[in-house]
Amino acid sequence: MTQWEPLPEELEPLAHFTTYILRELSLADTPTKQQLGILQYLEHGPDRQIVTAYRGCGKSFLTSVYALWRLMQDPFREKILLVGATADKAIEISTFMLRLVRDVDILESLQPLPDGRGSVNAWDVGPSVVDQSPSVRAVGLLSPSLTGKRCTAAVIDDCETLSNSITVLKQERLAAAITEIEAIRKPSVEGELPRKTIFLGTPHLESSLYLRLRRERNYKARMWPARFPDPASEAWDSYEGCLDPAIAAEVEDDPSLVGEPTDPERFGHDELLAREMSMTRASVQLQYQLDCRLSTLERYPIRLGDLIVMDLDGKALPEVVSWASGPEQVIQDLVCIGLGADRHYHRPMVVQGWVSAKETWRCVLSIDPSGRGRDEMAWTVLAEYSGNFFVLESGGTTQGYSEEVLKMLSMRAKRWNVTQIVVESNFGDGLFTALLQPVMNKVHPCGIEEIRVNQQKERRICDQLAPLTQQHRLVISADVIRKDYQDAERNNDRGYERSLLFQMSRITMDRGSLSADDRIDSLALACQFFTEAAAQDQNRVAANREYEMFMNQIEMAADETGASIDALALGLPTKSIGRSYGGSKRGVSCRRL
Repeated sequence: MTQWEPLPEELEPLAHFTTYILRELSLADTPTKQQLGILQYLEHGPDRQIVTAYRGCGKSFLTSVYALWRLMQDPFREKILLVGATADKAIEISTFMLRLVRDVDILESLQPLPDGRGSVNAWDVGPSVVDQSPSVRAVGLLSPSLTGKRCTAAVIDDCETLSNSITVLKQERLAAAITEIEAIRKPSVEGELPRKTIFLGTPHLESSLYLRLRRERNYKARMWPARFPDPASEAWDSYEGCLDPAIAAEVEDDPSLVGEPTDPERFGHDELLAREMSMTRASVQLQYQLDCRLSTLERYPIRLGDLIVMDLDGKALPEVVSWASGPEQVIQDLVCIGLGADRHYHRPMVVQGWVSAKETWRCVLSIDPSGRGRDEMAWTVLAEYSGNFFVLESGGTTQGYSEEVLKMLSMRAKRWNVTQIVVESNFGDGLFTALLQPVMNKVHPCGIEEIRVNQQKERRICDQLAPLTQQHRLVISADVIRKDYQDAERNNDRGYERSLLFQMSRITMDRGSLSADDRIDSLALACQFFTEAAAQDQNRVAANREYEMFMNQIEMAADETGASIDALALGLPTKSIGRSYGGSKRGVSCRRL
């Protein structure tokens, strides 16, 4: 192994050092314009910084090179902590760094000693002094092993993902883990490299953790979007002064750059357009334009907190149900995945009376058919009474038109005693109905109605569901919420995208606002079937029903048929009593006393 020597003077700047590494790996001659800006910020930026750049900018690569640059500056005392959303992500960066140390000649002196620590989880550079902490350690952000570690520089790469920050509780766990990182960073020492905590990331949520770090923990952020923003638009204010100064100055001097790529050397217009076409508009704004302005819930017409949540078994429905948002109505044992302040579900404040399903029952099974593959075949079981809509079940499958799926749907219809099935006919032009009808006739005969929709899907869904939720007419079973969340947690790939509650809380009027909308579409289809019922007033319906029951009791009390039957059964003679009905007399048999 070669003896360690300080970097040559010409490689002292981080940008020059990175250029050397890029050429050694035959990746590029020089970093791109925006990559140079990121390197400048890493080297000379504040000690607590957030590097927020569009996806594919090369943040992880640049920061890995920065970590090696720090080790070359002081291999004796420098301690790098690599943190990822999972340990695997951090290990990938550690493996890449270790590979560079072995393959790039100028880094050869950093190779671990044969008798020292050399695993990808933790390794020491050759010249390091004996210390409990390794020169480089890779851990997951929520790993218990994070506690007790020490470092001079912490690099936290993409710690925020959809799966680990979808709920308020998970966001709080992330915030607590970040507090631990602050505790394990070594204090500054004169003559040594400045201590740093660097977050790398691209927002995945409208209520991004990076916003919280900046606003609550005094972190400084710098943003590099994929396209030049418009200084005259509202989006410009969403950067809150964190837009890269070079990008800001360039577009202010030349307004014709608005919408053009900021880094055409890496991603040109055509490449960005191809990527944007495969994503939702909200995802493009978040992950390429870094615009978290969507966290204002005004764009999202459906809020989960407006739903009424209660236990429903399909045997009876509440006659009158009223919503409230007081502390007594907050449900703590159900995980809410709403946006921003939409943090809790609510139980009803008032429930008056129950109407048995044997007395009256209007229940529909709506199906949004789909073939196999990316899209789901989604279904919703919805009951209606007195203008309130009750979601009894929701689900989806990617198994297409298989016989098992058709039998399962038939059993669902039988389980809830469905009175009507509604199918969207846009897909297959009636083929699905033709396949389902014979199976339904065997298991649970009922009518099947096809509905064709022509309006823009997102606008149609919002127009259908938003009034119902805002007026608290939509009641959802607690079991539906539990199953929806559990299914999303089990599917790490697209679980939350296919979640009904996720789709409800993220849909907007914009075309393509959801990457998957099958389940919310089936719910809107079911609600559309009962549109005329929404005009009812539940209190008036309850009053009418009470009056009818009262009149029935009076009629039963006046009815002497039972007494006549008793008399005949006992062999007693009966006599006729004359009563006046509008001027005429009718004979009524009664028991002789």
